[in-house]
Amino acid sequence: MRLALNFPRVDPTRGGAETYIVDLCRGLLRRGHEVDLYAGGWAEGALPSEVRRVRVESGGRTRSQKIAAFADASAALLKNADYDCSVGFINTYEHDVIIPQGGVQGGSLRANSRRFANPVARRLYVLGKKANPKFWTYRAIEKRQYDPARGARVVAVSRMVAGHLREFNGVGGDRIRVVPNAIDPDRVTLPRPNETRAEFRGEVGLATDDLVGLFVGHNYALKGLEPLIRGLAARERPGARPIKLLVCGGGRPGRYRRLAERLGVGDRVVFLGFHDDVRECYWSSDFFVSPTYYDPCSLVVLEALACGLPAITTACNGASELMSHGRQGFVLSTPDATDEMVAALDATADDDRRAALSAEAAELGRAWTFDDHVEALVKVFEEVAASKRKSAGLRSRRDRIPIHGRGNA
Repeated sequence: MRLALNFPRVDPTRGGAETYIVDLCRGLLRRGHEVDLYAGGWAEGALPSEVRRVRVESGGRTRSQKIAAFADASAALLKNADYDCSVGFINTYEHDVIIPQGGVQGGSLRANSRRFANPVARRLYVLGKKANPKFWTYRAIEKRQYDPARGARVVAVSRMVAGHLREFNGVGGDRIRVVPNAIDPDRVTLPRPNETRAEFRGEVGLATDDLVGLFVGHNYALKGLEPLIRGLAARERPGARPIKLLVCGGGRPGRYRRLAERLGVGDRVVFLGFHDDVRECYWSSDFFVSPTYYDPCSLVVLEALACGLPAITTACNGASELMSHGRQGFVLSTPDATDEMVAALDATADDDRRAALSAEAAELGRAWTFDDHVEALVKVFEEVAASKRKSAGLRSRRDRIPIHGRGNA
């Protein structure tokens, strides 16, 4: 098939979605498909050489204007392009298939607002978001993406996202296919993990026998760093095995460092900042924890599992749908469920329990492979291509029938 992918900018150093696009290109090429990428830019050397790159030129001064301009410029290029299937991922609308990697705006806003326990603060947060021009830009693009008249198929990366598509955007179930995210587990392996573990721990001030939990994320508030620190503090009691928390990500640590100090666990939290090789963090840790308020289907959780790290996350994370509570880790009902967090941390601190969880985590992390994910997507793309051929055949047939004969067919 001839496939077109549309994404604002492809640079794997910027996050999981960008890495996903690169992996998807490789997976499709391995299956013999032709791939054209329509993007505003790409990092040098990030994409396979076989990918044909089409630069989408767009303007705009503000962030909102740039988002809208890229969507419209992409649509102009793709509207009459001849592809078996075109695929969009974020803030674009002229496609046969939409894969909303960032989830649904309504679901994201509601989940984010739950960070505020005070109902007044929660309401003010929502009003503030709605006062931002970006909100209305995103909303306008979503309305065009999911317009029934457009008829695009939608790939939801979790059942949670599928539910949000129906609830907030009115997308019919017949248009939705659920295909969970996946990662290439070989991408997170290291040739000498034990040596890396010893060296890295020494570099960041962690002892060999420290029990280390890993948090990865740039948006500390959304990913639940505050309830995690509160959970660490809540389990402080005589006899409880100490846990060190390694925080990896480019967020601003100031208020979280102060929170940890105020709660008496300042010496337990190591703020690493952005680290360009997250594999060293995975293999130097003992478990992974992401009490996120919203994540369509977290790629970092899947990477952690593939490295054999038991994962603690929340039901607000689509990746939790792949896990079995108590087998590969623990799924908290909400980020603020402190008692559940403490129980999960206590269970993970037990060496025998953690070893069993680790074995199950590694098995799950490699069970649903990226090849499986791509194969499921290809089936959706083939449905589109078959539908297009059928429609083209019907049009061609109608064009061949004389005008006077159409009423007698």
